[in-house]
Amino acid sequence: MKLIIRKLKEEDFPAVIEISKQSFSLPWSLKSFISELLNPQSILKVAEFNEEIAGYIVLRKILDEAELLSIAVKPELRRRGIATELIRNVMDEIKHSVKSCFLEVRISNTQAISFYEKMGFKKVGVRKKYYVLPEEDAVIMKIDLNQ
Repeated sequence: MKLIIRKLKEEDFPAVIEISKQSFSLPWSLKSFISELLNPQSILKVAEFNEEIAGYIVLRKILDEAELLSIAVKPELRRRGIATELIRNVMDEIKHSVKSCFLEVRISNTQAISFYEKMGFKKVGVRKKYYVLPEEDAVIMKIDLNQ
């Protein structure tokens, strides 16, 4: 297995948009990815598995905090440690400038919640009716990086 984590480039957009479509009921648009790529506070990375884009991560830093905005892996490549490596890579990059990182996840997405807990995130709250299509609450999760 050859896994490379690197910065997202413009030519990666078609692959990451397709992964987003396969992963979410409301996938990110090209405009959303471009907006984050142009934001100096955002970090966008892809995972290359055997020379193809297997997944991506988008994180934005806000002062001494960060928010994990999106992470997804191609459905056929899940459960191989790709998301784990994406998160580890980004957390390693921000750990000296950020105290904590937050994320929201659908309350019904127990697999993702379990994954985030294994990565060290803890449940800290709920956002009522945060998601649409279908309407659903979000679990707010947080990891402290200064430990």
